[in-house]
Amino acid sequence: MALEKIKVELPTDEYYEAEVKCRNSCPVSTDARGYLMATVAGKYEEAYAISRATNPFASICGKVCGAPCEKGCRRSDVDEAVVIRNIKGFLTDKHGPETGDLKTPLTYSIAPGSVEPELNGKSVGIIGGGCAGYTCAHDLARLGYSVTIYERWEKSGGQLVQGVPVNRLSRKVVADELASIELFENIEVKNGVDVGVDITFQELEERHDAVFIAVGLARGKKIPLPGADHEDVHIGLSFLFDFNMREKWDLTKHRSIVIGGGDVAFDVARSALRCGSPDVQLACLEREHMNEMTGSLEEREGGRREGVTINDGWGPREIVIENGKVKGLLVSKVIRVFDEDGKFSPQLEDETRLIEGEKVFFAVGQGSDLAFLENSGVEMTPQGWVKVENEETLQTSKPNVFVGGDIAHGPKLFIDAVASGSRAAQGIHSYITGQAPQSLKRKITFTDLPEYGRDSVYVDDGREEREELPVKPAEQPEFNSTVEYPDEKAKEQAGRCLECHIHPTFEGDICILCGGCVDVCPSYCLSMKTVDRVDGGEALKTLATMEFGSMEVAEAEGSVMLFDPLKCIRCGMCAQKCPTGACKMSVNEFEDCFA
Repeated sequence: MALEKIKVELPTDEYYEAEVKCRNSCPVSTDARGYLMATVAGKYEEAYAISRATNPFASICGKVCGAPCEKGCRRSDVDEAVVIRNIKGFLTDKHGPETGDLKTPLTYSIAPGSVEPELNGKSVGIIGGGCAGYTCAHDLARLGYSVTIYERWEKSGGQLVQGVPVNRLSRKVVADELASIELFENIEVKNGVDVGVDITFQELEERHDAVFIAVGLARGKKIPLPGADHEDVHIGLSFLFDFNMREKWDLTKHRSIVIGGGDVAFDVARSALRCGSPDVQLACLEREHMNEMTGSLEEREGGRREGVTINDGWGPREIVIENGKVKGLLVSKVIRVFDEDGKFSPQLEDETRLIEGEKVFFAVGQGSDLAFLENSGVEMTPQGWVKVENEETLQTSKPNVFVGGDIAHGPKLFIDAVASGSRAAQGIHSYITGQAPQSLKRKITFTDLPEYGRDSVYVDDGREEREELPVKPAEQPEFNSTVEYPDEKAKEQAGRCLECHIHPTFEGDICILCGGCVDVCPSYCLSMKTVDRVDGGEALKTLATMEFGSMEVAEAEGSVMLFDPLKCIRCGMCAQKCPTGACKMSVNEFEDCFA
């Protein structure tokens, strides 16, 4: 009985680029691998520059990003992902705008244009002063556009200042990052201007060559439960707005219940503690042990550490009102959250229990006020978001109007808003100039390393989070308890990177097929097979014909070395073992650019 052939793939540029999964997982393609390696070398400013290259909000992302890079990190195949976000926080603390140097960070951007652009006579109006709006302004300013940001509130920053509690994100970091972008003289910020009230959308269209909508989803929603209209039942986002932008509520005499299991729900719960609530209970359908909760591990651990009780897997049925006052939330245990097709379709048991409390907060969904777009001709989606006609440029149904951030694609991470702001800037530039839109590309070069000194010891180093200082939330409501790494810890943690851009490569002409490299490999990522045992499609046939004259000869005489990049720990033992020098460690060098 013939053995089944092994499916193999010949590596291409795209393969090598996709292999660095931390970069590919980042919406702005930040080269996390690059700044981790520079950190290990102690080149902190170079490392910061890499983190800032495609992201004008690098400092914010070093503090509160959802870190999709870590979800892609292949170190998690070994044990746990590298603490990429924490390393960025370490770097931005040393070289970001929060150091007081607002201008130098601007020079590290690789977005098209320059820090001192020549004005092109065109103007763009941006509605919304959050991450998407400021990123779009940053990238357009570099291209010479006169940009005006219309922000409804007295402070810019969007959810960075309205939604994220001050104890989790320093307002100085936010202010400095915004101020750095505002150094462009061709950016004007008009705070306190509410589009649709102080100026119409039509007036903006007449005033500017293009308009970018980036208003976000700042309105919370309620579930239509019995009792939800009671005066002590609130929208969580409204509570957070007051906590961050106005006066903090006095909850010292009220036990609090938060409905929802995402990061916003935990922000509400932890802020309720900071408003003096003596007991905070969080209830959500999703079950933590089944990885259904959308709240980040950091928020869940932080909530528990500060005293939030998490009732996961309990669905809300009714807000119980007794004698005109809220008595609590009636909940039932969840049978399932999603159906067999993965669609949201919760089922609850009949039995109920009461979570007692006097204040209830909803943190279950977000919407926006787009009344200013009525009769504008801009089409909407069934969900109430602005319809995107062209995903590459983020152009709407009106050619001169573009959209980005949550109002285009629903609630996502801050870094997704940054990415859409950058994409919209290139789309607007393309619309006005008639040129093809540019996007981020990588140039790859390959080099053999004459010496490779890494061993496998780094694999033994475990993931360590940043230190969290003890805090009394009610007494220290604005105290940020997170401590950035000291230098040596940052180097150690960055040194856990697998360095996915480095591979063993083999020179067939001098390989003696001794198999020493295979025998010494500690992760079993190498194996040697005869050509007749593998199936590499037409690409392998072409290569085999070039080497042996025909596929038949190759299958009779040839051998191939198979490499599994998901197992390789880049220890270099294969190259050290090779007696002829046929096996080398090779490095792929990447250069990010817009093209």
